[in-house]
Parts: sequence; C-alpha cells; structure tokens
Amino acid sequence: MGCGISFVKYVLFFFNLIVALLGLAVVGIGVAVLLNWTVLKSELEGHITVAPWVFIVIGAIMFVIAFFGCCGAIRESHCMVVTYAVFLLVIIIVQVALGVLLFAYQQNLKAALVKSVDKLFDNAKNDEASKTLFSNLEQQLECCGKYSPADYYLNVPKSCCTKLGVTGKLLGDTCTIADANSTGCSTKLGEQYEKWSKVIAGVAIGLACIEVVGALFSLCLANSIRNMDRRYA
Repeated sequence: MGCGISFVKYVLFFFNLIVALLGLAVVGIGVAVLLNWTVLKSELEGHITVAPWVFIVIGAIMFVIAFFGCCGAIRESHCMVVTYAVFLLVIIIVQVALGVLLFAYQQNLKAALVKSVDKLFDNAKNDEASKTLFSNLEQQLECCGKYSPADYYLNVPKSCCTKLGVTGKLLGDTCTIADANSTGCSTKLGEQYEKWSKVIAGVAIGLACIEVVGALFSLCLANSIRNMDRRYA
C-alpha cells in the first residue's frame, strides 16, 4: 500500500478532532457577535447582519464534516472517507472564496457599515428607539457621535463619556465635549471592521491550507482501504 493505513487513520482522526473543536470555536464566535451586536440588529444593512449567522453555519458544517471524517477513519469506511474528502474540498473552496472576497470588497463593506451607523445617528434625532440603540453603541465602542462629539454641539449625552472629568462632575455629572470620547462611532466601527476583516480573511485562508492536508490524508486513506479490500476480496 502507498500509505500505512494505521498511521494515516490515526492522523486523520486527530486532525478531524482538531477541526471539530475549531468548528465549535467558530460557532462560539458567531453566537458572541450575534449577542453583543444586537444593538445594531434592526438598523444595519442585511448583508452585514447576516455575518454572524454565516459564522454559525460554517462552524456547524465544519463540526459535522469533521465528525463524519472521524467516524470514517475509525471504521475504515472507503465510502465515508471519500465523501468526507469531497465535502472538505468544497469547504476549502468556500473558505478561500470568502477570504478573497473579504480582501477584495473590504472597502465596500466598510462603507456600507459606516453608512448604516450614520443612518442610525440621524434617526436617533427623532426616534427614541434609535436613540437608545445609538447610546448602547457609544457605550460598547467607547465612541461619540458620527465622527466626533462636535456632532452633538453642546448637548453631549452621558453615553459618550467613559468617565467624567473634573468639569463634568462640577456641572452635576454632565458629559462635556472635553470629557467625551474623541472618536466618532462611524470612524471607530470602520477601523474595527478594517482590522478584524483582515484577521478573519487570513484565518479562513490559513484554515483552508491546513484542511488541504486533511483532504490529502483522507484520499490516501481511502486508497489504502480500497487496496486492502481488493486484497482480501
């Protein structure tokens, strides 16, 4: 046989165990983002709000495929191992495509995100629900206004102040421009997106490279199992 079946089997088993844990981690990231960013749920553009669900779905698929691969390796099932390899190759293509799209359309997605925050700020002037949402965003990101505290003129809300300075305390716990967070929420969110989109794209492509190794081992194991079945047929 081209590959030692026992060695390849256990390598593939432990590889898929790691992939299964990574899948659960990706699901956890998606759930965390979904829970922590509910403040923007009703205002952000649809293609941005769907992002956490993409993480959850991809993580769940990774876990199921990895579990399938573990079973195929332990049972030495040619059909299961080949099926696993095919699914893994599809996942690799999807991950690479997502990584490339994040790099290619980074500025477009960033612009859409900033536009959504600007819209939320404008709506907050006349809508109490939007005002509450934007205040929550300011507290989470430690930002103020769209681009700076000057967007509020002299009526800076308390959500803009991480902590009050001497002037604010003397004015009866009032948030002043001097005490407010200097960065606007549109700017802050855009910076955060630009930072993490590169990390996410890099991780997706890196995982795809690792999964290529898993696909090669699975094909090698499938070939070994088929040769063994022919020998004892």
